[in-house]
Amino acid sequence: MENKTEKRLIFAAIDQSLESNIVLPTEIKAKGKDMVSWGDRNNYPDYLLSLYNNVTSLRSIINGTIDFVVGDGATIAHTLQGDAMNDKGDTIIDLIKSLAKDYLIYGGMALQVVRGEDLETISALYYVDMRYLRSNKENDVFYYSEEFGQKYVKTDKVVAYPKFIPGAQHPASIIFVKNVNTQVYPAPLYAASVKACEIERNIDDYHLNSIHNGFSGSYIINFNNGVPSDAIKEEIERDVNTKFAGAQNAGRIVLSFNDSKDSQTTIQKAELQDFGEKYQALAKHSRQQIFTAFRATPNLFGIPTETTGFSEQEFKESFRLYNRTMVKPIQVLIADMFEKALGEKGVLSITPFTLDGTGEDNVR
Repeated sequence: MENKTEKRLIFAAIDQSLESNIVLPTEIKAKGKDMVSWGDRNNYPDYLLSLYNNVTSLRSIINGTIDFVVGDGATIAHTLQGDAMNDKGDTIIDLIKSLAKDYLIYGGMALQVVRGEDLETISALYYVDMRYLRSNKENDVFYYSEEFGQKYVKTDKVVAYPKFIPGAQHPASIIFVKNVNTQVYPAPLYAASVKACEIERNIDDYHLNSIHNGFSGSYIINFNNGVPSDAIKEEIERDVNTKFAGAQNAGRIVLSFNDSKDSQTTIQKAELQDFGEKYQALAKHSRQQIFTAFRATPNLFGIPTETTGFSEQEFKESFRLYNRTMVKPIQVLIADMFEKALGEKGVLSITPFTLDGTGEDNVR
């Protein structure tokens, strides 16, 4: 019988960024339960927050738009607890910032309305973090827990609140606003550019890993003295990476001690294609996709473009359109929430953003 030798090629594992890593905004109602989960393992808001925290372009747009929404100041007809809106000391500006941030990250926002002991008057208004808020299908019962997104959620850690109804004497209730009426939960304004956000995040990760692991992409080390056990191979790999990989080890000399020339260690340089220009073009395309999702231009948020300049007049013209299509609609939604909670029209006034901080016409 002819002997056949099995041949194997063994390489160090390289983690790949797969599209499956993107969390989908699935909505699932478990049998026998009223609450609808938001995303795989109920963690879609956590995924969106991770994009905000790690994608520079997205974070710049959202933070800049929050400043635009707050404008040059805001006033409310009357506060509820001293100069604040609740016993945490949140001012009307604090609440507007938090609500606008949630609307820009998640596509929705929520305000808790608390009544006094007589259940007639409103005693406090609190911002509710959308990351910890879930709902039933009809959006008339809301569930709050800081454990949502974890594998197990204790029942005693979940608090249920009814939908706010003017005149209804609920001790605490929720005003919930979302930008999509055809589903239980909202959709982020950048939903169509989530892949672009992932590309930008992964390009940054790639460059960071290139700095820390530059040696492994530059040379191939061949140990020509047999194939050791898996445990020994892993030990050798750890030792080589620890001693020679990384930016601080550039130019170091590799010393090899061998029994004979026949078993010497050879070093072969791997000629790799320079992906710099390709990554630069890809990053530019991804950034443009993100800005397009918000119908914005980079210059509005202090991000330079390839143009030679950006005058104050150009800023004003660009801002006028962005203010009309993005900023003012969010301001109006927030103003409507406070009008509904306090039962008074025109209760909130926001002074529009200006470069010199003087403001112009109020939203209301």
